[in-house]
Amino acid sequence: MTNKIAYLSKSEADISILEEQLANIDHEIEVHVCTSPGETIEAVKYADIIISVNIPITREIIGEIKNATAIMGSGHGFDFIDHEAATEKGLMVINNAGFCTDEVANHAIMLLIACAKHLTLLNQQVKSGIWERPLGRLPLPPITGEVLGLVGFGNIARATAIRASALGMDVITYDPYVPPWTIKEYRVTLIPSLTDLAANSDYVSMHTPLNMSTRRMLNESFFKAMKSTAYFINTCRGGTVDEHALIKALEKGEIAGAGLDVFEKEPTPPDNPLLKMDNVIATPHSAGHSDVVTIASQKNTGQEAARILSGTWPMSLVNPVVRSQLPSRPPATNM
Repeated sequence: MTNKIAYLSKSEADISILEEQLANIDHEIEVHVCTSPGETIEAVKYADIIISVNIPITREIIGEIKNATAIMGSGHGFDFIDHEAATEKGLMVINNAGFCTDEVANHAIMLLIACAKHLTLLNQQVKSGIWERPLGRLPLPPITGEVLGLVGFGNIARATAIRASALGMDVITYDPYVPPWTIKEYRVTLIPSLTDLAANSDYVSMHTPLNMSTRRMLNESFFKAMKSTAYFINTCRGGTVDEHALIKALEKGEIAGAGLDVFEKEPTPPDNPLLKMDNVIATPHSAGHSDVVTIASQKNTGQEAARILSGTWPMSLVNPVVRSQLPSRPPATNM
């Protein structure tokens, strides 16, 4: 029996690399350009596996699914999938963990250095014909010897910690779920609370998934606890931060600046106050992108689909509690 895979996208997509990973599996992939919930429902209703490229999979849509065993995201984040509704229905939710770890970590460090060195401001100044060093006018904090606080200590945060350590930074983290041996392996210091992390960091970098427990996790009290000389970096999801509180903190000088790749609403409106501030560096949710990553995304997604259709567990199961609702499967294997 041919396995039906629904590939959901906002535009036509080249899925040739994904197809290569499924060469030995009896399957049929249909690419669906979805512009409304109704189109998404029709696309997923009778599919065996659903692969979504940032197309929202809501509780309503999940309620219409008839045959699928899994919903897959093509990227690291999975906040566009109602994973609680999926779990209730016995559906596996799989993300593409690891495919862009190095790129996002590099981007976080790039934003950190760019903030410390006022890169965009100096670039604009020189191109405008102004050759003036900012000494005495702008704070120029060091990087070596400073403290980087990581909110969350998953794969991307760990890769960021390695890079920060190479720059001579001291790294601390807040993550109530990380095992002690991981903390020891990466030679970082575990901090007991978000407030303590805020108070002790010269730079804070956000590295948590977006879900019900992390939405607006960083709020007014967090930014008030930060040093007035500290910088905030976010390359995970804008919704993990109370953006209004961040704006207020920057306007009041409670923190020195920010480097942001993500926003609560994307694309962020042109009138967002964050875009008007000289001490904010903004990029368009591009941290995880590169020529290599584009290939890796489809390759990993195809391999995960092959594992599921072959009867094993996937490598990156977001909702492991669903295992108790499903028939037993062998562990995932590398392909």
